[in-house]
Amino acid sequence: MMGYSPKSFEAVHANRQPLLTALAALGITQLVVRYEGGGDSGDVSELEIFPELLAQANIANTLKTQQLTYHCLAGEYQDGEYRYFLQEQQSSIDSALRDFVLTWVDAHHGGWENNDGGSGTMTINVTEGTFRLEHTEYYTECSNYEYDL
Repeated sequence: MMGYSPKSFEAVHANRQPLLTALAALGITQLVVRYEGGGDSGDVSELEIFPELLAQANIANTLKTQQLTYHCLAGEYQDGEYRYFLQEQQSSIDSALRDFVLTWVDAHHGGWENNDGGSGTMTINVTEGTFRLEHTEYYTECSNYEYDL
C-alpha cells in the first residue's frame, strides 16, 4: 500500500485544474460530493450542484456526457510488487469527480470503507479555486478486562 499513496496525491494534484476548468465552463460555482461506506464497500452517494438553477436545469446529465482528459491511477504487478502510475484517458466529468474524491480520501485514509467504514464530503468552490475534504471515520469502541482469582 505504501506505493499507492504517493501516486494518489500525484493524481489528485494532476486532476485539480482540469476539474476546475470543466466545472467553471459549465457555470458551476460550487459542487459538493458526498461519499459513504462500510463493510468493505464504499462509493459516492450524492453530488450537489450550485447555483441551484443549474441543478434544476438537469446539469447532472451534462456532467455524465461531457468529457475531459483525466489522469487515472493504474497499477500492474511486476517483479513481486505492485507498481502504480498515472494513465491519461478521456472520462466524463461525473466519473472524474467520483474517482477524484475516492482517490483523495484513500490517499489520506486508505481502507476507509472497511469494517465500520466512514463518510465525508468534498467541496469544490470553483469561484475561489479551492477544494476541501472532510472525512469521518466510524469505529466500535471496546473495553477489555482480565481477572485472576
